[in-house]
Order: sequence, then C-alpha cells, then structure tokens
Amino acid sequence: MQPKAVTFDVGGIIYSDDVFKEAIYQALEHFNNGADRNKFEAVYEEHLKSHSGSLRTKLCMAFFGNLELKGEIMKYATERWNFTTADLYQDAIACIDAIKATGAKIGLVANQPLASIDSLKRDGIFEKIDFVGISAKVGLEKPDPAFFQLALKELGADAKNAIHIGNRFDTDVLPAKNLGMRTVWVLRGEANPEPAQSDIDQADIVVPDLTNVAELIAKLS
Repeated sequence: MQPKAVTFDVGGIIYSDDVFKEAIYQALEHFNNGADRNKFEAVYEEHLKSHSGSLRTKLCMAFFGNLELKGEIMKYATERWNFTTADLYQDAIACIDAIKATGAKIGLVANQPLASIDSLKRDGIFEKIDFVGISAKVGLEKPDPAFFQLALKELGADAKNAIHIGNRFDTDVLPAKNLGMRTVWVLRGEANPEPAQSDIDQADIVVPDLTNVAELIAKLS
C-alpha cells in the first residue's frame, strides 16, 4: 500500500507515556499529601487492560472517593507533562522519515498539552509534520472522529488512503478503523499489556515498536 497520509499519536509512539504517568502520580501525591504507589500502579494497570473510561476519573475515585479535584489534578499534572529528549523513542524519527520519503504526508492526532509542540520543535520533528493535530491546539480530543476527520481534511486524504499509528485500542485503533482508515497498533506505553486476540485482529498491523513499520505498510494490499 502507498498511503497518501499517515497520522501518528505522540505519547507512546514518539515520546514515552511514562512522562504523563509520573506527572499524574505527582499530582495525586500533592493533593493527597502522599499517594500509595502500589495502589496507583494497580489502578493504572487495570485501566490499561480495560482500555476504556477516564484514568483521571478512576484515580480520583480510588484516592478521594469523588471527582471534586479532577480538574485541579489535571492542571497540576499538565504543568509537569513535559517531554525531554531522553523521552524520545529512538525509532520514531527514522519511521517518520521512511514514511515521508514515500511521498506520504505526515500528521499528528494526539491528546497532548501545548508543551509537546515545543518538544517536537526542539527534537527536529515539528518540521517534518504537515498537520500538527495536538488536542490542546485544535480543541478536539480522541476518540472523537472529528479529530481524525480534521487531520484527513488538512492532509488532503481520504480515509481509505490513510493510516493511523497509535498505541491505544480505544482512542487510536477503533476510531480510525471506524472511519475507514488502516491502522498500526504499537504495543508499548499505554497499550493494553494483555490484548485479546479479538482486539489484535481489529488492527491491520500490530507491532512492539516502529522499527519496521514503513516496510510493513508498503506490504499492505
């Protein structure tokens, strides 16, 4: 397959999801005067396996029994949600370059704060992107299909000629597939650590990293 456009998630695909994970844990510690790490890890792990619902909601209910601090916790975490060069996956730039070399346009469709744009510029990725679909910038969040539709419009591609690369089944694979896009599911970061075969079968390509993604896309019929 020769796609006209390829969209990428950011967390778990270009940068490590551990940055958000640690930022949200720091927020819990701040507002809870300390937070049981084992309890946090248990809620986080169960959330990944369920691949549904809001992690923030689940953590607030687990640690506070209500959602009163949900907004404050997210604000505190967002201020600390900053990617460093050390958080960059080494296979990300090579993958983007290999796909771009085929003539495909590159987009981002990612639930990220504005600070992620600064990280992309610092690490030489921003200049490679034709559509910077960062949720805090465009005012849309996955899995809203309007987010993917905006990317397709800006990239000048139909869904059938586009591929989305992400690590979440619920916010990447399903919404893109439902629009008619082909999908690459990367099983790292916030991906379900124990994906069911029925979920795996939903994606066109399932890989542990981005190493051979360009080649695998080229082999799609």
